[in-house]
Amino acid sequence: MPNIVSAKKRLRQNVKRRMLNRGVKSAIHTLGKKVLVAIEEKNKVLALEIFNKYSSALDKAGRKSIIHSNRASSKKSNMMKKINNIS
Repeated sequence: MPNIVSAKKRLRQNVKRRMLNRGVKSAIHTLGKKVLVAIEEKNKVLALEIFNKYSSALDKAGRKSIIHSNRASSKKSNMMKKINNIS
C-alpha cells in the first residue's frame, strides 16, 4: 500500500479506470457473441445490424486505448469475413 497521498490517489484512480475498462471490454465481448449467434443462425441482416454496434464499440475502445487500435481493426476484419461467408 502506498504511503504518499498522491500515490494513494493514483491507486484510487487506477482502480476506477480498471473497472470502467473491464465494463467496456465485457460489452465488446457480449456484442461479438451476439454477432456469432446471428452468423450461426445464418441471419445475415441481423448479423450486420449487430456488427455495426460491435464495430463502433471496438473503434471507441481503440481510440481510448482500452484495446490496441490494430487489434480492434483485426477483430472487425475477422468478424466481417465470417459474416460474408454466410450463404
